Amino acid sequence: MKKHMLPFLMLLCMFFPCKFSAVSAVPIDMVYVSSGYSMMGAEYGDLTASMNAKPNHLVYLDAFYIDTHEVTNEDYAVCVAAGVCREPESADSKTREGYYTSQTFAKFPVVNVTWQDAVDYCEFVEKRLPTEAEWERAARGIADDRRYPWGEGSPNMNRMNTSLIPGDTEMVNIYTGGISPYGAADMLGNGAEWTADWYDAEWYLNGERDNPTGPVAGTEKVIRGGSFETRINELHAAARDGMDPESYSYAVGFRCALGIRESVGYEDTTGAEEGNETEFAYVQAGNENGIFLLSEPGTGYDSPMLGVIPNGAVVEILAGPVNINYSKWYQIRTQTDLSGWTLSSALVLVDETPLLIGGDTGRMY
Repeated sequence: MKKHMLPFLMLLCMFFPCKFSAVSAVPIDMVYVSSGYSMMGAEYGDLTASMNAKPNHLVYLDAFYIDTHEVTNEDYAVCVAAGVCREPESADSKTREGYYTSQTFAKFPVVNVTWQDAVDYCEFVEKRLPTEAEWERAARGIADDRRYPWGEGSPNMNRMNTSLIPGDTEMVNIYTGGISPYGAADMLGNGAEWTADWYDAEWYLNGERDNPTGPVAGTEKVIRGGSFETRINELHAAARDGMDPESYSYAVGFRCALGIRESVGYEDTTGAEEGNETEFAYVQAGNENGIFLLSEPGTGYDSPMLGVIPNGAVVEILAGPVNINYSKWYQIRTQTDLSGWTLSSALVLVDETPLLIGGDTGRMY
């Protein structure tokens, strides 16, 4: 299917009946970040970036999900009530007493938590902290070497919470002008964020390039994104810093991530014989809207359309591939139990590695 056809057909279905059903997308309150290569860090000639963010270098990342926004006070309180997480080291924010316990600030980012507190929470919700590379990919995207999540336009009060206005954290996901290319909010400003990696100021000089996870040891953990205290001239999506993992701050919170392969865990209901492993794939189509699910395999549009499956959706392989007119098709089932056929080129089996663009498998160096 050509890239321009999907939006046209979706518009057509607004006026003519199409047999569409709801299709499960990414996990709730998360966004899908595609696999592939992208630049990480800042160029040596970038005077707005610190030396610890240089040089810029090419990295490869598998696809993953990341939280749409920072973990909130009310989110974190559920983990505390379950006896898994500790309460924040302080219930106050910079200017507000009782910040953590007040319903007024329930949807504001939780702060005053250590790195281990962040790890405990993410594990409680069956996720993990993002790596530093994953965090930057989610903030900057894959298409260009942008300075900010929204592009190159100057920061303003519609894009982020920083430069001491209002001088404390704000409710998550309200700065609509600052959304990243993948749909993540508050990647700059509001609260800085813990990541999984150990910090090394010179790591970019000779670090990993394939799904990098940082140094094997260290004394500080990487924090990213800046906070409401960060000055505008210091803002950069590549900016990085280190912080003692046992310390905490009224300006530091976190968000969680989840690998596509880590997310495959729903029950197999196909009645497969014992010993047969269920195969899964995720959608990574060349079209940003995803792919159509058809009732029968084929290259035409005569087969009734059952739904649109968005990029990042995990599906179960029921049959295939079937070769029809030089195209390969798989029969799949979504997490909402909708079954149909789709092109193999838009699917990536969970035990394979996708290319930069599209859904074919293999690694390109």
